[in-house]
Amino acid sequence: MTYETFVKEMLNWLPILHDECMAYMDEDDPLPYVAVGCVLNPWLEACLEAHDVANIAKACEFLEVVSAEGKSDGRLDDLIGIEIGEWLPEIRERKLLLSHLGPETQRVCSYHISRLPE
Repeated sequence: MTYETFVKEMLNWLPILHDECMAYMDEDDPLPYVAVGCVLNPWLEACLEAHDVANIAKACEFLEVVSAEGKSDGRLDDLIGIEIGEWLPEIRERKLLLSHLGPETQRVCSYHISRLPE
């Protein structure tokens, strides 16, 4: 996976987001930051509030793959660190999310995780 293929990979991994993501398209694919900030994060937050563990786990598996790929593509690393890391303080169910985030995702978001209130 690369930054350029992120949106396609996200939609392959999480096809439930396809229609919502396509709403942000004109003739081009939505930008990865738009796909995460406007589509993935709101959907994942709804899953967290509903305690939909199956979809939370699936989304976190995807984030773990992206985070691991971020070691060789700094733009993916930045995408997760910014869009997921900076979103963490806003989530009411962040403990549930943190319990599902893998070690690579936690590494990428470590700056923000270390500053979360107890």
